[in-house]
Amino acid sequence: MDFLRYLVTVRKVSSSYQNQAINAIKCYFQKVKSGPKKFYQIDRPQREKILPQVCSEEEIVGIFGITENLKHSRILMTIYSAGLRISELINLKVIHIDSDRMQIRLVQSKDKKDRYTLLSQKNLNLLAS
Repeated sequence: MDFLRYLVTVRKVSSSYQNQAINAIKCYFQKVKSGPKKFYQIDRPQREKILPQVCSEEEIVGIFGITENLKHSRILMTIYSAGLRISELINLKVIHIDSDRMQIRLVQSKDKKDRYTLLSQKNLNLLAS
């Protein structure tokens, strides 16, 4: 416990490092010292919740403006406007784009779940051209 307090107060390590240290100590006593498996009353730290960095409107316009390749600009526009993950874009097919309902169907994306996302009119016009 003193070592864990030292990690938190003096070294100011992250919560994942603290959890790794707790697991290493438990492994040492159970595997190396052949001690019995038992429950240790140790409060584990919560992971930090960090907000993602968001690009400004000028940065987004700059990215679209500097992209010369037509296919690359359409890819970037689709990812940005629909909020797609890279893996979702890779698996995207033309039949998944529903221009009548202005939706994109994403099949078996994260956690093997299907979902719908919005299709903007501007993005549809660019994809159709």
